[in-house]
Amino acid sequence: MNIFSANYDENQIKKEDWFNFERQFLLPSSLTTIFFAFISIFLNFSMEFKWELTVIPSASILIFLAVYLMAKHNKYLTFAKWLFISTSLVLINVVWYYNYGSRGPWFFLLVLLYSYLIFMMSGKQLFILSMILLINVIAFYLYEHAHPNALGDYPNNQVRLMDAYTAILLSGATAYVLMSVAKNAYLSEYKKAKTADKLKSSFLANMSHEIRTPLNAIVGFSNLLADGTIKEEEKEEYIAIINNSNETLLQLIDDILDVSMIEANQVKINKEKTSVTDLMRNLEKTYLPVLQKKGKTELALRLNIPEENYWIVTDAVRINQIMVNLLNNAVKFTEKGTLEFGFEEENNRLRFYVKDTGIGIEKAHLDHLFDRFYKIEDDNTKLYRGTGIGLYLCKRIVEMLGGSIHVDSEPGKGSEFYFYIPAEELEKKSFKPAKTKSTTTVHETGKKSGTLLIIEDDPSSRTYFKKVLEELSLNILEAPDGKEGIRLFRENADILVVLLDIRLPETSGFDIIKVLKKERPEVPVIAETAFAMAGDRDNCLKAGFDDYISKPVNRKTLIGLLNKYL
Repeated sequence: MNIFSANYDENQIKKEDWFNFERQFLLPSSLTTIFFAFISIFLNFSMEFKWELTVIPSASILIFLAVYLMAKHNKYLTFAKWLFISTSLVLINVVWYYNYGSRGPWFFLLVLLYSYLIFMMSGKQLFILSMILLINVIAFYLYEHAHPNALGDYPNNQVRLMDAYTAILLSGATAYVLMSVAKNAYLSEYKKAKTADKLKSSFLANMSHEIRTPLNAIVGFSNLLADGTIKEEEKEEYIAIINNSNETLLQLIDDILDVSMIEANQVKINKEKTSVTDLMRNLEKTYLPVLQKKGKTELALRLNIPEENYWIVTDAVRINQIMVNLLNNAVKFTEKGTLEFGFEEENNRLRFYVKDTGIGIEKAHLDHLFDRFYKIEDDNTKLYRGTGIGLYLCKRIVEMLGGSIHVDSEPGKGSEFYFYIPAEELEKKSFKPAKTKSTTTVHETGKKSGTLLIIEDDPSSRTYFKKVLEELSLNILEAPDGKEGIRLFRENADILVVLLDIRLPETSGFDIIKVLKKERPEVPVIAETAFAMAGDRDNCLKAGFDDYISKPVNRKTLIGLLNKYL
């Protein structure tokens, strides 16, 4: 371990938080030391001490001024901290030597330095520096014991008293600064902890509401459909409500899982060449029907992007996730007017934005808007549903992409959320609309034949898959476990594709894929699983699966995926 490296535990304290903590002590300490040096120069000169005791504080002023300036920047903070410690240690030795050894006030400086070390260091760092100070003190003692008169004495008792009491006052002032900083830091963290606890309790109560609301619709209307007492014309409406509630609940679960994975540092950024222009156009196509579906007939959607087709290296999935969160918020809080979104190039970065003419946000909330679990509940006349984690997710993902996110808002006039990300390997191409190809899929013709093997232990999932796949005119084979699945795979040479669950009794889908690919590597095998955390897709693809689909499986998604391989 390098004792000069930054002293923080990444599993407990974020690097940025630790730097802020160090800065809280280093800035006032360096200023106090500069003040101390000025007083020392004046007193040493007035009491006619040795000239070295006037020159040395003068030089220290320049060093501690440099420490103060460097401490303002994270880049130089660690260096500034060690410069402060080493300079203070040198000054203690110099003051001891030129200011009459143990007869002088050097021990006040030693106590103050050690107090600073206790606040700023821990573990091996604090132990090693404590040993250095202890050895230093022992060396002082041994030298003075062997040479009791080598360092001289004050010219008279009046000068000694003045120097001693001045040192006491200045040390007390320094101790006051250190203790005040420690006290304020403690109170600040205490308030943060209380606020976080309150937000967490509010989040849990709000989460209960957000989960039970769609569940109420799903359970209630499912029971009505099962009763068989509703009218035929009402079925379509009730089914649509159930589907919307399913999507809401699934999105909520995805957000919670994303927060958990981000907090555990398990989310990976997968960068690849991406057309930002295409991404924005797809969002426009997605949200035009969303506005109609939500009855936002007085809200116009406007896409504002450059004429060229912009390509950069980034994680398109994560950018889409951020934009979806911001657009959902804008739709939720805007009844009429304009919802504008897009991107533009700015200083080797891309600036993405979502601007609305909605209810706006009070200034008091802006500083906390991206905090975890923070949710504005000011309007007593209308409930705006949400969990308070969407914007927090946006902030963390933007930071993982190397950017920053901001908001400008005014109550009653709307809001603008915007974020910057690096424009890595930026390319601008002339935009050419894709030609529409006339393709024939299994779904369209229903004439293609073949066999599809489903290896799934859950009977209800197999029933659902069979029902969904009826329109594909395929022969469906079922296997409740891996052993039966391998047997059917070997006995049916006409199998075109395999749907394979990951978690099966007695064995794993990761073991079965090895057998299937070894015997017939050309047959596509799709992983279908309830494992939907970040990284699960990558794990499946690395294991040899051709594709991946997570539960709950959407009918259209499944049909589209099978068409891709059939």
